[in-house]
Amino acid sequence: MAPVNRTLALIALLLLLTPVVVCQTQSHTSDCSTLKYLRHKVSCLCGTVQVCSGDICGRPSDYELDEDIAVELRDKSGTTLDAQKVVVETREKQGTTQDGTKTSYKQTERRFCFEGKRDGDYLLAFALHKKGVPQPAVIFPTNYSHKRSKPCDSVYMVELLCPR
Repeated sequence: MAPVNRTLALIALLLLLTPVVVCQTQSHTSDCSTLKYLRHKVSCLCGTVQVCSGDICGRPSDYELDEDIAVELRDKSGTTLDAQKVVVETREKQGTTQDGTKTSYKQTERRFCFEGKRDGDYLLAFALHKKGVPQPAVIFPTNYSHKRSKPCDSVYMVELLCPR
């Protein structure tokens, strides 16, 4: 009877400790450059960039990052074809408050555009910097065709919490 009780006690102890051990195991997920992001189905190589953590987006400085964002246009094998810094544009906009009052506000967008490229599959790689040190690039595959008529209003939400 004693060996059975000892075995049951050992099993109970292992069941209690298993969640702790699982929580402390190191994650082996790959970094941001693994193309895990969905392909954008927009025909242009232009758009705006938002820096986000979950569903909250803000300025890079809100997340202790440098304001400069670099964007690279790469071919499907990953070779850099062109690079530029995102341009910050602030516009005066009109809106309405909850009580119906008209109001004006400023909206800041971080825009980029690669023009004059051939049709094909490309990668858009966004590199954030922290104290001048580039962070792992967040990559979005895209298919470009100058014949499509969709507007160039793509928003690329660069997630801060992508694996490092």
